[in-house]
Amino acid sequence: MGSVKDGEILAQRMNPKSRLFFMDPEDEDLDFIFQWFVGWIAYGAGTPGELFTIARKVDPKSARSWMTEFQNEGKKVEAIAEDCLKKGHRISAGQAFLRAFAYYRASYCAIDPKDDLFFPVYFKTVECFKKYLDAMYHQFPHEYVEIDYKGYKFPAIFLKAENSNKPKPTIFFHNGGESHKEDTFFLGGKDAVERGYNALLVDLPYDVQPRSYDPEITAKNFPKVDLIAAYRAVTDFLVARPDVDPKRLVVCGDSYGGMKSTLNAANDDRFAALVASAPLYSWPLVIKNGVMPLQFTMGDAEESNRTVNSLPWLPRVTLHRVCWMHGFDSLVEWLAATENTMELDPQDIKCAFLSIRAESEGPEVVRQATECFEKASSKKKSLWIGKAEDGADCHCQINNLSLRFQVQFDFLDEALDYKGY
Repeated sequence: MGSVKDGEILAQRMNPKSRLFFMDPEDEDLDFIFQWFVGWIAYGAGTPGELFTIARKVDPKSARSWMTEFQNEGKKVEAIAEDCLKKGHRISAGQAFLRAFAYYRASYCAIDPKDDLFFPVYFKTVECFKKYLDAMYHQFPHEYVEIDYKGYKFPAIFLKAENSNKPKPTIFFHNGGESHKEDTFFLGGKDAVERGYNALLVDLPYDVQPRSYDPEITAKNFPKVDLIAAYRAVTDFLVARPDVDPKRLVVCGDSYGGMKSTLNAANDDRFAALVASAPLYSWPLVIKNGVMPLQFTMGDAEESNRTVNSLPWLPRVTLHRVCWMHGFDSLVEWLAATENTMELDPQDIKCAFLSIRAESEGPEVVRQATECFEKASSKKKSLWIGKAEDGADCHCQINNLSLRFQVQFDFLDEALDYKGY
């Protein structure tokens, strides 16, 4: 997330030479997020004409401008979708609902948890995505399900490889620090279904959105033992299904989800494969040595919050959301809660393992991804690096997801001895 001062990087996620549209040095984070949504064009979630028309209207220094312009486009395209649906044009409606989802989702990036629009705009994204899936049911058979753990209910979408109960390899997707279950459709969910895999998209503890459904789902109520138990409850749900092949379970995750998926695989021997971009074994070390300068995580909560509030709007809003989703009032308090929770021993990774990282990642992420790969006990493992020469050097390879998923699913097909479609 953008430069702070004197070259200090809050989170190194892209090479400045890979900028696409927002070129001011302070807008690096904005350009990264914009490229994330540009990458969704390949999935029909946006068009070049609509996205760049919106971007030209946006004042990059104003969260209100970003929110308003994207929200206006979302409303316009949603109206098109509803009209198509009323006239019986199911596919046209579905395609328009997906674009509306993307524009509302982009708008949501600018909304602080304390803003009155925080929940309404989020639930508008959920509504549009649901209408997309329902319109496209024949292309993407699916179920809306809930995972129960100790009375907490976690919303999920189960995407089926085909409309039958034939057991299929199944991928359990973890969300990143900024992504929701619906976003994971573009981070492997759609590709999984198209290649003959089931996919579970789910919001879990330490994700952004569970608190939108239940304010008590915070890190305070999910120490490590309960976090892992909640993960296991998801896997229990999967292996109990007749359409899931229990010997071909996969766990995947990107960014913060790379940490979560690696933690999950290290603590549950039911997974046949792990794919993480990037795999990490200590989130506290990522924060202290890689993501944030010391002034964000040292001192008291008031001092930390002053520093956060001095940032440009996108990293400021994002960090406010990080604190909110974990149930804390400052980064200092959140970091303390990750000690001994978001940590693992890489030697406990025993399943087939694809370690992915971007060329532009910061040194600590590179170090941990490499160490996870080298120390993992997996008999089959591989390391792949997204590079600038391939247009895949951004964090999570958002600038070349097609190449990323070619590598990922070829690895999984071979590791699981699966021919797919």
